Amino acid sequence: MHSFQAAVSLVLVYFELAAAHSWLEQLSNIASNGSFVAGYGYPRGFVDKGAPNFDQNANVWLVPPLEQQPPFVSHANLLCHPSQRIANQTASYPRLQTVPGGMVAMRYAENGHATIPDGGRNLMGKPEKGGTVFVFGTQQPRQDEVLLDVLQWTRDGLGGDRRGFLLASQNFDDGRCYQLGNGAALANSRKEQTPNALPGQPGSEHELLCETDVRVPGNVQVGKPYTMYWVWQWPNTPRKDPNYPSGRDEYYTSCVDVDIDSALSLQPQQLAHPIIQQDPMPTAVSDFQSRSALTTDPLVLYSASAFGGLDEPLRLASHMDCTSVGVQAIKATEVAATPTASLTRVAILTSAVRS
Repeated sequence: MHSFQAAVSLVLVYFELAAAHSWLEQLSNIASNGSFVAGYGYPRGFVDKGAPNFDQNANVWLVPPLEQQPPFVSHANLLCHPSQRIANQTASYPRLQTVPGGMVAMRYAENGHATIPDGGRNLMGKPEKGGTVFVFGTQQPRQDEVLLDVLQWTRDGLGGDRRGFLLASQNFDDGRCYQLGNGAALANSRKEQTPNALPGQPGSEHELLCETDVRVPGNVQVGKPYTMYWVWQWPNTPRKDPNYPSGRDEYYTSCVDVDIDSALSLQPQQLAHPIIQQDPMPTAVSDFQSRSALTTDPLVLYSASAFGGLDEPLRLASHMDCTSVGVQAIKATEVAATPTASLTRVAILTSAVRS
């Protein structure tokens, strides 16, 4: 009986998540005045959604996959889509050319997750502002990059295996973007406030993409690609959705390389390499240099009470002995009663504190 109920729940979740997808569609350099300049760039292996017979699975990478139960990330979950695990670009969709210390807009469709209440229809327990986008950067990428390893990277570069940095933590909702025709009052009000007509076509409409705004480190090696991982964290809170009483991990990722050219001119010019249905918006959001998020630490989720089946939260206390934290952080009796998914949480927190 329980297995039948679980199967029914999984089928329902497949339908609920049919529209719950977003991926990185385009990158743009941002000039000091907020204008998009110096051409467009794209993720690895990018497929344009405006192309004939487009299949969104060419770009969407959900971690963990729906069939993974319990629904929490593990060290078996790779960060990048199979088509994005090595540095490769599809024809007509090159890497972005940018400069050390430059500002880059990473753009994506909101698909209702920013403007429809609760992040979408019939969704329960989703975070405010559409969750959080974290951007990580490295010049030491791996083909078999593991999501849990990258989530431990920190702004000072001392987290996890120390191969990379946390570059940005920003709300998925940039406060401006909208989808056309989703019926949401917020989408309609944003469309009125920030119309996005096609050039030379008065009265036309185009969806307005969201953006994550990230600064490329000033000390990156020139002439060598810089890899960035766009990671959208969109979990379910425990005890909100009956399908996920202990909560649920839900990540969508895109993997990107940019070319670093210190001689690149960031002057206004016609932007090369547009997509088929190019968003005509010429400027970034007004606060592109000071974006923030309700959640700034990618690991704070795993210290939340009841997430993953833990009855009590695991706190990353600064007074813990970093050489002995781990099993000592939880009583042996608690470990014995902890579900496998929760033990994954313990491993994450242990690694984070030790680093």
